[in-house]
Amino acid sequence: MTLTNQHSQADPRIAEILSDELDPCYRRRVSTVMRWLPPSDDFTSSIIDIGCGRGFFIRYYMLLGQHTMTGIELDPVICRRAAELNSASTNASIFQGDAAMLPFASSSFSGAILSEVLEHVPDDEAVLREAFRVLRPGAIAAITVPHLNYPWSWDPINRTLEALHLSPIHHGPFAGIWAEHLRLYEIAGLRDVVQRAGFQIETECAMLRYCLPFSHNLIYGIGKPLLESGWLPASLTTAIDRQRRRGEASSGSRIADALRAILAVGERWNRDHEGFSVPSVNLCIKVHKPY
Repeated sequence: MTLTNQHSQADPRIAEILSDELDPCYRRRVSTVMRWLPPSDDFTSSIIDIGCGRGFFIRYYMLLGQHTMTGIELDPVICRRAAELNSASTNASIFQGDAAMLPFASSSFSGAILSEVLEHVPDDEAVLREAFRVLRPGAIAAITVPHLNYPWSWDPINRTLEALHLSPIHHGPFAGIWAEHLRLYEIAGLRDVVQRAGFQIETECAMLRYCLPFSHNLIYGIGKPLLESGWLPASLTTAIDRQRRRGEASSGSRIADALRAILAVGERWNRDHEGFSVPSVNLCIKVHKPY
């Protein structure tokens, strides 16, 4: 087992796709997942995104030539958004369903993504066992989760509440890293649950130690609701919305560039692998189904 996220070795096309992204941690997560599980135009390559959300991973993979992508999402409204986002991709399929009861035959897929999903489900081991079941022998699963030992700067409100032995905020604009989450993870617990599900660990990492204070609250507590409400100027929406076409010229791009520069405060001090004993935003683990 190695301890590197290989972020610096990512396909340059991935960096181009993510060039408009405001969240520095999201960029790192996506780059790491796609480095561990690279797109392939081989007709045997079929990747499932379990808990696909709005379908961004599916879109990125299809833009880079992935042969077949399948997504499954529990929330019907979000599932429809994912389907709309990927409606132009003939080899992309989105299903509404439970990650713990996947409607697919065993050994159906050559790879799986479980990015920021295990913390939402009541039984994370059941979801991992289903992922194990639908993967072919030798197939890779790329998993990311929020770190229990997250930096104070990422979510000062909840970190302060926890230091005072108070319950974190799970809902609303001040929820931070605990938003809608049932649990966060330490590396020992993550290792344990993936191994109980049958997987073997290949690579693992922790990412993003330094960032602008209140980054999570600014991006997801305030920014995301404003974006989805339609209250932002159309030009700025075009410049920052993950659902818009990359590379579109926009009069809002200067504002977006300024926001990216502000949110990138601290990036220069972040290492590819932060170490598991220091605060970091995410844990990522690459596993495979044994032959």
